[in-house]
Amino acid sequence: MKKFILLIILLTLAVMLFSQVEQHQVTVINVGVTARVLEKNQLVRDLTIDDFELYEDGVLQKIEAMYLVKKTSVEREEASRKFYPALNRHFYLLFQVIDYNPKLEEAVDYFIHTVIQPGDTLDIWTPVKKYNLSSKALQTLPKETIAEEMKKIIRKDTQVGSSYYRELMRDLQRLVRAISSQAGGTGPAITEMETDSASSMFGLEILLPRYRETLAKMEDLRLFDENNLIQFANILKRQEGENFVFYFYQREYRPELNTSIVNRLLSMYQDDPNVMGLVQELFQTYHRTITFDAEKIRKALADSQVLFNFLFMNKIPQTISGVHMREQSEDIFKVLSEAAKATGGHVDTSQDPGSAFKNTLNRSDDYYLLYYSPKNYMRDGQFKSIEVKVKDTKYKVFHRLGYFAK
Repeated sequence: MKKFILLIILLTLAVMLFSQVEQHQVTVINVGVTARVLEKNQLVRDLTIDDFELYEDGVLQKIEAMYLVKKTSVEREEASRKFYPALNRHFYLLFQVIDYNPKLEEAVDYFIHTVIQPGDTLDIWTPVKKYNLSSKALQTLPKETIAEEMKKIIRKDTQVGSSYYRELMRDLQRLVRAISSQAGGTGPAITEMETDSASSMFGLEILLPRYRETLAKMEDLRLFDENNLIQFANILKRQEGENFVFYFYQREYRPELNTSIVNRLLSMYQDDPNVMGLVQELFQTYHRTITFDAEKIRKALADSQVLFNFLFMNKIPQTISGVHMREQSEDIFKVLSEAAKATGGHVDTSQDPGSAFKNTLNRSDDYYLLYYSPKNYMRDGQFKSIEVKVKDTKYKVFHRLGYFAK
């Protein structure tokens, strides 16, 4: 009987302790959500707090405050209780480009002379290194000096940082032309595209493995690192203020044989399984494995509250006789486009990075900032989805996907 009573007491204590743990996990927090409500790419500026509906995991929430923000100032507010948002701005320009585009200079001039202002900070990441322009430097240095130095850095670092990538690209182009000539295709007739001595004297048993090795080296130089981006998002989450990221990424191509040349080679070497196997592997079935965790990237960036904008620098591939330039950046484009949308950011695929940057900046400047306290919030580590709606359905609403309850 005593054992039975003791068991009841222990079970009762366990229930009480468990209830206390659960109770400790339930707390009250304030969640801020920036929302850009656009009509024809212009912010709709006359909305009131009653025009918005906000849902967390499908449950309607009470919006406790709405601020209309213009750059770093509150233009209008409605609130049932007062919030004090940090509106200082941090800009991050990330350049992952292979060939320097002079239109980038127009983008830099517009940004320095029109957008950035005292109190802002600026970080520039190039293929070579990271640069920081403090708010103090922005206040003391002439804007023309800042713009010229910034253009010089981007131009020089693009040329230096991507030089090995461009060298491998030229090697692949030479190898493709040499392989094509083995099948009776167009040989190397352009001075800058002439094959080296090794390419011109060797047969397919040497050229094909060499193409594969060179292609592997190029793949190792992928200009996108998933872990670095997630770590970057985690750092920005801890930084007070509004974070604006503009990721410039240039479209990639891979030199390969034309389909007619591939078919000719397969016909010519049908009795040589080694050559046939390599031709099929490299030019028919080759596919770059996508190793990015798109969902992880999307949620990390959304949770950081950063506004991530993806500027995909489209470019027309070089025309080279005997060489087919196949796009190979579709995997990165898909991942980063989804990442931008998950933060409420913009995706641009223009060939003109200057106008693309200008348009994206104009969309980013002003926004609504909404605050709410989630009902029955629990710090369970799960990702909470957010949906913002406005009553007028003709407007487009852009906002972050959600946050982690940590």
